[in-house]
Amino acid sequence: MEWLKEFLGDELYSQVEAKLKGNDKVKLANLASGEYVSKSKFDDKEKELATANDTIKQLKETAEKFDGSDIEKLREELKNTQTKHDAETRQLKEDMKKRDAVDAWLDAHPTKHRALMRSQFDYSKLTVGEDGKISGIEEIGKSLTESYSDMFVSNDKGDDTQSNPKDGGIDHGKSPQEKDPGKMSMEEYRAWREKQ
Repeated sequence: MEWLKEFLGDELYSQVEAKLKGNDKVKLANLASGEYVSKSKFDDKEKELATANDTIKQLKETAEKFDGSDIEKLREELKNTQTKHDAETRQLKEDMKKRDAVDAWLDAHPTKHRALMRSQFDYSKLTVGEDGKISGIEEIGKSLTESYSDMFVSNDKGDDTQSNPKDGGIDHGKSPQEKDPGKMSMEEYRAWREKQ
């Protein structure tokens, strides 16, 4: 506070000094030099600076991870991977539909050796239409029943007997009077499969 003597003079300075003695509500400072900043403002700025430095450090670390990476190339790789995944998923769904159609055909045409007959179907010749129906299965099935006629169970009596267990055949439990699974709606087919 000595710097006030020059402006107030000795007598007035002494009076001000006496009045402010022991007073903690008023603090005098020379702000002319611009060097004074309150402690709370200084602490706030110090926190802001620390936060900014942390953010800069994090951004640098993130940038280093991508340093030398071609973002467009990464995007292209991601797009290609997604396209490949979509194609594989579509193919798996088609294969499952074909397999289900073959099983439905085999259910309608009982055989003594189901797994063997299933393996004789050429899935590459089966096509899935826009409506989800499988074409080509009847042609392949007809060829198999002609080529392997002794492998298919014939039931001329019209009863529920599907095979002769003495000959190693398997009873699949389907009566020949049932509706052909290949001609069923999806709801009918699901209900039919649940009964099996």
